[in-house]
Parts: sequence; structure tokens; C-alpha cells
Amino acid sequence: MLDALNILNRVFLSSTLLSSVTLYSDGDYVVQKTDEIRDVANVISTHREWWRSESKCKYIGVMVPYVRDWPETSVVSEVEVVHPPEPDKIAGQAFIFNRKICPDVPDEPILRLAEQWRNRGFIYEKRIITAEDLASMRPADRPKWIAQVLGRLRRVAEYDQKVKEFVDHLSMAVPAKQGQDQLSPEK
Repeated sequence: MLDALNILNRVFLSSTLLSSVTLYSDGDYVVQKTDEIRDVANVISTHREWWRSESKCKYIGVMVPYVRDWPETSVVSEVEVVHPPEPDKIAGQAFIFNRKICPDVPDEPILRLAEQWRNRGFIYEKRIITAEDLASMRPADRPKWIAQVLGRLRRVAEYDQKVKEFVDHLSMAVPAKQGQDQLSPEK
């Protein structure tokens, strides 16, 4: 019995490790913290560890503020506490990566997500971001901010050319047969 549990644990850990990657920021990026200004997005560039074969590749993404517009439940001393939504307060930064650009090979469409809850106003160069592959996430584990952030990106793309290019490439990262269902937090 113990051997079977060890095998299952190893399978679970392996799948978790394969579905997430550690990315390092290529520069310093200013984090939007003003609650009144939310329709912003910063295009960012990251890379993998120096010792990996793909260390010369760039992972292109955006950093977008999001608010917690859903109730959140926590357990404190065995008592369940429901925290109401806080739609007027920035909760953190969402990261969506949609392209992997490597030398001498065509760009690869990807779809990886990450989030940062706390920040001091900057994402500094070499900051670690752990990004998960959306396709390998169970629907229940997908971030609740997906629809909100995608709406924000579409609004920002109307006046920001770099964000518009990101949104245009985002459609290539989602397989046609899955369509927008892949990006929906409920699916």
C-alpha cells in the first residue's frame, strides 16, 4: 500500500514540475498600484535558468493588475471565514505569457499564467516568476482573474500598440478547437 502511495506522489510531483517553469525577469518593470488606474498592462520579457538548453529563449508576456472581485474563503482556527470581494482595491499582478522566442527557430505560441500578490512597486530584474501551463491546470485550479484580465487587455490594446500585438499573438497560443473555453475560469 505504501509503495502505491509513493508512486502516486511521484507522478503528481512530476506532473506539477513539468507544468510549471521558473522564469527570471529581463528587466525592471513598474507595478501599477494605484487603485483608481487599472486599465494598464506592461509587456515584459523573461528567461529560464542559465544552465538550461533554452536559456537563450525569451518568454514574452504581460503584467496586468487585477482586483479580487470574488468572495474568498479561509479557515482560521477551524472556523471558516468568508471575505467579501474587494473590487475597488488592486489585489495583485497577473502575468500571462504567450510566446517563447528562441534563436534560429520559429516563435512558439505558449499559454502560461502566474500571479504576484505582494509587491513594492517594481518587478526587479532577475525576479523569479513561476508560470504554469494553462492547458495542464484543472479547471477548478485556474485563476479567478482570467476573464477580468483579458477584458482589461482588450481595452488597453485599443490604444497601446505593444499590448495589441500581445493580444493578437494570444489567439495563436490557444488551439482553435479549444477557443476561449481554455481561457475561461469556469471551464
